[in-house]
Amino acid sequence: MLATAFLCSLIGLLSGFVGAMTGVGGALLAVPLLLSLPALLKFPLISVHATTGLAMVQGLITNLVGALIHKQAGFVSGFLLRWMGAGIIFGSLLGSVTSRWLPERCLLLILGLVLLFCAFQMFRPTPKLESESIPNKPFQFAAAGFATGVLAGATGLGTGSLTIALLVYWLKVPVRIAIGSTLGISLLAAITGTMGKALTLQVPFFEAIGLSVGAVAGAVLGAKVSHKIPAKTLRSILAAFIAVAAFHALYRSLG
Repeated sequence: MLATAFLCSLIGLLSGFVGAMTGVGGALLAVPLLLSLPALLKFPLISVHATTGLAMVQGLITNLVGALIHKQAGFVSGFLLRWMGAGIIFGSLLGSVTSRWLPERCLLLILGLVLLFCAFQMFRPTPKLESESIPNKPFQFAAAGFATGVLAGATGLGTGSLTIALLVYWLKVPVRIAIGSTLGISLLAAITGTMGKALTLQVPFFEAIGLSVGAVAGAVLGAKVSHKIPAKTLRSILAAFIAVAAFHALYRSLG
């Protein structure tokens, strides 16, 4: 148990760094690592339901630390937090609770398809915006937030990967504001999502502690690095991680 908790702390460190740097919260990388590394290293396996619960906890820690640092740099929008965050809170709670009764193979299939969609969106060229302002479409942001919350809450991914794709490519929000605001929005979803996972007994305690400790250190480093990397490079890194995670989940769903 302690050995698995230590492994989870290393996974938290790596995924927290990547999550805060790219804005996806880290669960995107944590999920495939939690599913594959224990088997490769001959550790006790972590079930899919426990993996989604741990990923939600990891997303909570990374989003909290990352959002605070991005806010200090001026890349978090209060408008997006209010409108998209409201939809995501309700959607995430609904998805996280109902996922308790979904078969593991079904969860993996949903996970893979969602990630594949995100990867496709992120590999597209960034749209050229006429201004750096955010479109005044509150109800579209709220509806997008609810749908994102349901899917992310069920899979444990948090909302980062879907939210960034929607903000940048569909709702025309500038990339850096999208990354910073996504961490804040995902924090709201991670709070309710973690509650839902914990109440339905999908969060192993010691593994969650180890993951959280690593995620804090990784998130601090990742958020600071992201301010020094060009937006195009950030998008490419993000798309690559999403694509790898998508094919991994789809492969597991067929096994």
